[in-house]
Amino acid sequence: MTVAETDALPNLRDLGGLPLHDGLQTRSGVLYRSALPVDGDATPTGVAEWPVQTVVDLRSPREQATRAHPFDSADTVVHRIALMSDREVARPDPNFRLADLYLRVLDRAGAQLAEILDVAATAPGPILLHCAAGKDRTGIAVAMLLRVAGVGAAEVVDDYTATNDHMDAVLARITRFAPELGRVHPTNRDLVGAPPEAIQGVLDTWDAEPGGVRTWLLQRGATEDALERWTARFTENGDTRG
Repeated sequence: MTVAETDALPNLRDLGGLPLHDGLQTRSGVLYRSALPVDGDATPTGVAEWPVQTVVDLRSPREQATRAHPFDSADTVVHRIALMSDREVARPDPNFRLADLYLRVLDRAGAQLAEILDVAATAPGPILLHCAAGKDRTGIAVAMLLRVAGVGAAEVVDDYTATNDHMDAVLARITRFAPELGRVHPTNRDLVGAPPEAIQGVLDTWDAEPGGVRTWLLQRGATEDALERWTARFTENGDTRG
C-alpha cells in the first residue's frame, strides 16, 4: 500500500448521542458504522476509540475473499455475516428500487440480522459494522440495532440519510477497491444515494409487527437476553454487562 493510497475511512461515525426516552441517549464508543476499510486508512479523528475490538463485515463471501480484512488480528475479531449472496451482489435486479432490495434482505436474511444483534450484545466494543458503501446492508443492520435500543424512527432515517453527505468519498472508494460494484450498480437511480423512503420501508415492516422490531427478531431466532443486553449496553447510564 503506497502513501498515495492512504485515505480517510469514508462514512465513519459513532452512533452514540442519539435521543431515547426519558432524556436518555445512546452510548458513545459502542457502535460505529462505515464504508469498506482498507489497509493504509489514516487513523480517524471523528471517533474517540480506535481501533475497534469487533468488526461485523456484512459483505458477501466473494466480496470478503477479494482481500484480507485489514482489522483481522489478535486484537480485533472480524465476524463475517453476509446479508446478500454473491449472486445478488454481482447481478442486482435492474428492475428493483432500493426500497425493494431492502425488503428482499429482510425477507431472506432475518436469521443473519438476529446473529448481528447477538454479536452487538456480547462482543467487546467498540463494534464496527460495514459493507462496501456502508449504506445499504449497513443501513439495515444499523437501523435494526437503533430501533431495538429505542431510537425513534425519525432519528433512524436521519442517520441513514446522513450517508448522502459522504457519497462522493464512498463512490471513490468503491471505484478504487471494489470496481466490480462500481460496474454493476447503475448511476441513474437511487442505488447511488440514501433515499429516506428506502429505509422507511424497512421501519414500516418492523412497525407492522405487534411488538415491532423486537418481535420480528424473536421470530427469526433472536433471544430476549440478546435484546435486553443490547438495549442496556447501548443506553447511556445503562448496564454494560457483557
